[in-house]
Order: sequence, then C-alpha cells, then structure tokens
Amino acid sequence: LNLEYDGEFFPLRSINRMEMFKDDGAFDVSTPFCLDVTFDDGGGEFSLNFGFEQERHRLNFALTLRILRTRDPTLDPSSTVTVLAKDDDEEEDITFGRLVHAQHYNVDMGIPIVFSVSDLKIYHKLQSTSRHTYLEFFVRYPRQDRFLYAKSPTTHLPQQALQSEDAASKKKKEKKEDVDEEAERKKEEMKRQVLGDEVPICAMRFELKNVKLKVPKVPHQIFGRLMAKDDYFPTAIGTFDFQVLRSHLQNRLPQQGKDSKNAPKKDAAADLPATLRIPMYSSWKVPPEENKGDPYLKIGTLTIRLMGYVNAPVQHAAPRSQRDGEEEGSEEGSDGGEASGRKDSKKKEEEEEEEGSEGEGSESASGSASGSGSASGSQAASSAASK
Repeated sequence: LNLEYDGEFFPLRSINRMEMFKDDGAFDVSTPFCLDVTFDDGGGEFSLNFGFEQERHRLNFALTLRILRTRDPTLDPSSTVTVLAKDDDEEEDITFGRLVHAQHYNVDMGIPIVFSVSDLKIYHKLQSTSRHTYLEFFVRYPRQDRFLYAKSPTTHLPQQALQSEDAASKKKKEKKEDVDEEAERKKEEMKRQVLGDEVPICAMRFELKNVKLKVPKVPHQIFGRLMAKDDYFPTAIGTFDFQVLRSHLQNRLPQQGKDSKNAPKKDAAADLPATLRIPMYSSWKVPPEENKGDPYLKIGTLTIRLMGYVNAPVQHAAPRSQRDGEEEGSEEGSDGGEASGRKDSKKKEEEEEEEGSEGEGSESASGSASGSGSASGSQAASSAASK
C-alpha cells in the first residue's frame, strides 16, 4: 500500500514517525493543526507535512494512515511507529474554565455533581395504574451506566393524587348535589386567589440523598422522569429536565497565580448547594383549550439541592498489559522467594536431622558404655559375694 503525493508514491510500511503540533504561523493560517509524517525506506528519511482546519480532521487522517499501514501484507510485524503530540494548548496551565468547558469522553474523568431530592409537590391528579412510583435521572438518556444514571427507591403514590375513574367514583360524582358542587367550586377559587394557580394536592418524598453523577461538560442537560412500577413493565407518569451550569460547580483546583484571569471569584454562597425547583410535565397530552394551548400539563414541581466540584485532573493509570506484566513479575518474584525459602528450610531440616542422628549415635554409644559398665559392676559384686 502506497500514499500518492505530488506524483510520488510513499510506501505506508515505511512510516516510522508521526508528529502532531499546532502552528498558528503555518503555511496557511486557516490550517493551524499540523501533522508531520516521516518515511524511512532504508535509503534515508523523508517527511511530509499536512495541515488541517480542525483537530479531529488531523486525528482521523493519522488514524487512517495507521490502519492502512497495518493492512499492508509486506509489513514487518516488528516495526513500530513513534507518535508525538506537541500542541501548544497542552503546554498551557490547566484552568477552571478549560476543565469545565472541555468535553470529557471518559465517564470516570467527568465532572462530579452531587444532588439530593427534597420533595415533589403534585398539583394535578395523576393517571397511573400503580401506586408504586420512583424517580429516574439520566446524564445520557437512555444509558443506565454507573455515574450516568440514578434511580430512587419505590415510593407509594398518595391516594388523593391518583386519578381513579372506576364505576363507584362516577356514581358518587353523579349523585352530588348542585349545592355541594357550587361550594367546592367557590372553595377552589378562593385557594387559587390566595396561593395562585399552582395549588399542591400533596407532597411526595423520595429516599434519594447525596447521589453522585458525572457530566461530560457544562452546561449540560439532565433528563428525568417519574415512573410507575406496573406488573408487566414500568410506565412514565411525568417527565422533567434541568441544566447543570458553571455556577453550580466549586473550584477545588490548587491555588493559582495572580495572573490567572479565568479563576472564579470566591463567594460564600458558592460553598452551599443550589436549590433547584424543576417543573414536571405529564407524559399524556391534554386538550389545548384546557391548558392554555400547551399539550402537556404541569403536574408538579420537583425540588432538589445540587452542587458540583472540579478537582485537578489525575494521571491516567498504567495500561492493562503493563499492569499485568508487573503483577506477573511480582508473582514470579514471590514464587521465587517461596521456592528459595523452601530450599533453605529443606537445608535446615537436613542439617537438623544430621545433628539429631549424630546426637542419637553419641547418646547410644554412651548408653552402651554405661550399660557395659553397670554389667561389669554387677559381675564384680556377685564375685565378691561368692568369695
């Protein structure tokens, strides 16, 4: 496989070096992202310089060259390519503004936010086939991965907030007298005059405290919904969404110099969680004339307390292959240590056995000598007695 440039052919298998750098004074100001590719076919090195308008275009071109190079059937498997990145942006100091506005593709490197649900005030009766409800929060809908999804325990829906249209309730409504209906209507009008249009029927509390999610950048929109746990499959009752802004984040970076212009001003209120009142809308549509032209009804307000923070970025962990090699090396070292320990213990046991055998031999010799001495003593005593 060859790369054709200006009528010349460059074999991809001879690529041995790629250098990516940013040069505002390049051949063309509109292409500041540069890629320098070095070829070495044995007769000397030759370099080609490419310019790109966007960084991702340069990255895609470099990856394409690397992939096509590996497809060359004449490629030496032992040959390697050195890749260097020398962009000016990487050499600049890390600031709070760059961290919060940069896209974090790795979930573990995202911006942490912590929130707690205070309550859910319901304004209208809900259409649900089950009283078992729970809340869901999505950083990237519909993914339910770690740090991208949160779910509350099941909470019972209050009976006064449940819209029931069974036969018994219909009969009760039909049997109501006109006087009672007029009195209830006046009472509702008085409530709305005092409290406004949003009169809560009840308040629900969910056991969802100090939940940690990670957002890729700010501002970022988080979606959520109120679900009913049915016998067959969950059903959405209401939906909501809110924005995570830069003002919700705390700067926990190391103290920066005086020349830093992007450092946010210190504020005592920034250390406290922000209280968000999020409107929740129905998952079913209502006639436009009943809701001032809006097809979805505002059924409640969800109150949460939210705060986030930004720490200094940590270095990436060592590659898995390197860690596996280190673990194997440590295991081999431990096995070698155990083997040498076993050899030493065997040597000690053999020495102890030899010493023990020598001691037993000397003890038996002395015992036999004392035995013979006692025997001769008894013979002498018997001969003296006979005399």
